[in-house]
Amino acid sequence: MTDGSQDFRGFDIVRRGYDRSQVDEYLRLLTAGTAPTAPPAFDIARRGYDRKQVDARIAELRPR
Repeated sequence: MTDGSQDFRGFDIVRRGYDRSQVDEYLRLLTAGTAPTAPPAFDIARRGYDRKQVDARIAELRPR
């Protein structure tokens, strides 16, 4: 079973999406195993990451 890490190519940048630095930091913590149990409420920013893509990626990576 694979975690999809090799296939992951990043997120699309959209007009209004999740704050990129907040998402990047949370994903760094998540992959290091030190993230909080639930994802934070990311700020919405201009030229942010696509929200649906981020939510789907977090769901893939979070332990079940």
